[in-house]
Amino acid sequence: MVEIAGVRPNARALAGRLAFGVSAIGFGQSAFIALVPLIAVQTGLGTGEIGMAAALGALAFVAGAPICGSLGARFGHGRTLCALGLVVLCGQLLLAGLIWTTALAPLLALAVLITSRLVYGFGASGVIPVAQSWVCRSAAEEQHRGLLALLSAGLGTGRILGSVAAMTASLAAQLPFLLLVLSPISLLFVPREKRLSPALDTDEKKRLFPFDRRILPFLAIGFCLMVGFGQVQMMLGPILEAKLGLTASSATSATGLILTLVAAAMILVQVFAIPRLPFDQGIGVTTGSILLALGALTVVASGGFALCAVGLVIGGIGVAIASPTYLAWLVSRVQPREQGAAAGWLASAHVLGQGAGAVIGGYAFALWPPLPLLFCAAPAGAIAVAAWSIKPGRS
Repeated sequence: MVEIAGVRPNARALAGRLAFGVSAIGFGQSAFIALVPLIAVQTGLGTGEIGMAAALGALAFVAGAPICGSLGARFGHGRTLCALGLVVLCGQLLLAGLIWTTALAPLLALAVLITSRLVYGFGASGVIPVAQSWVCRSAAEEQHRGLLALLSAGLGTGRILGSVAAMTASLAAQLPFLLLVLSPISLLFVPREKRLSPALDTDEKKRLFPFDRRILPFLAIGFCLMVGFGQVQMMLGPILEAKLGLTASSATSATGLILTLVAAAMILVQVFAIPRLPFDQGIGVTTGSILLALGALTVVASGGFALCAVGLVIGGIGVAIASPTYLAWLVSRVQPREQGAAAGWLASAHVLGQGAGAVIGGYAFALWPPLPLLFCAAPAGAIAVAAWSIKPGRS
């Protein structure tokens, strides 16, 4: 276990165990994306139908995150994570069952696939907000950023492992789907609270809404950051193909290599660097945003693969610094019982931002290949400026 200076041992141990649990969500996300061609072959569905099912699952995630995220404070974080893990397991079992059964009628196969993505999306939506709320309740406010970064590192590690698991399809077509079914089991073994946290205020029916002035600036920051970074992630392959004159297969390989390097760099920064950063929340968000803008502009100015990779790694490090920092800032501005819902709204903002970034990036690339990179740098620069206008600490 990595030592985080100044963090109580029980909080550090809890964050480590929860990081292992939330890795199941990253695993499921990346494995499903990588397995789309195999799902199409096994079910006879087209990529458009599979994409529609994935989009509906994303909508279930957006709708469910603030709802499920608030359940931990009401029913206990450990119990809630276990229940959500069972929901995720049901979604993955539906997907695996679709692949393992004999050929179904197209409409029935599509219905099963959509149901699996809806169930998975709703269950997965609450896992990360509940885990984030739990670690924030277990540690002092100044320790939140490092512990939240550790959870993000667990999510990123799961994404890498999910991509690796998809490669096992070369051994047996059913094997990656078995691994998908097994992955949520980690959530069934999260620790349980010895007792439920007492209610911290009597207005239990009051709900947190996204236009609450305490959280709205951070939802806007998260949305804009993901719009920018989402464009680069979605359009990286075509950008490399256009900029470096690569073939489609070479651009695909280059994209996979760069995204793996970016993910590894983000995990290392989140585990080892963020807990030791000396600056406050505003400077942290500003620094991360500037690095994202600098990374995007580096790719614009690059003429070779190495500089493109360096630029993307710099941008990824910027996101790794900014995202847990504004999340810690966000939860510091709400009541403890509202932290799960606040984290859920931010998760929804991230998903919406990534989706918007994919759409904007596609059209921007069609206009001019470097344009998605400039559209990434612009909001990142705006976030860097906006972070200075938000008063530090609690509202």
